[in-house]
Amino acid sequence: MENKSGKRTILVIDDDERVLMALECFLETEGYETATAWSGHEGMELLRSQKFDLVLVDDYLWDMDVEVILKAVGRMEIPPLVMLAESAPTPGAMKRYRDLGVNRWVGKWASCDEIARAVQECLAGKPSEKVLV
Repeated sequence: MENKSGKRTILVIDDDERVLMALECFLETEGYETATAWSGHEGMELLRSQKFDLVLVDDYLWDMDVEVILKAVGRMEIPPLVMLAESAPTPGAMKRYRDLGVNRWVGKWASCDEIARAVQECLAGKPSEKVLV
């Protein structure tokens, strides 16, 4: 869904302010409109008040289990796509996250090119290349 400016909208949820600011700046230079949340609770508030095409969420947040966010997105009438920034996946976690609606994964410390490709592919509906364990 494009906004009035014709840009796709992305919500970035990450509790590392440096990562959050870098992703916001990078995604905006790639032509996306972004909103940012530095906590799970702030992200949930934004999800309730705005519509997004994509939610890029860190797999570990200080204030909330990411599964709470994934379940909330899954209950939305028109849910956005979800891309998970993973830092250290545990055995079985990727399958559990897929079952909760995650569309794509990207490494937490991926390069800008890798993030751009992953966002483009996620928005285009291309499935993740990661193997589910």
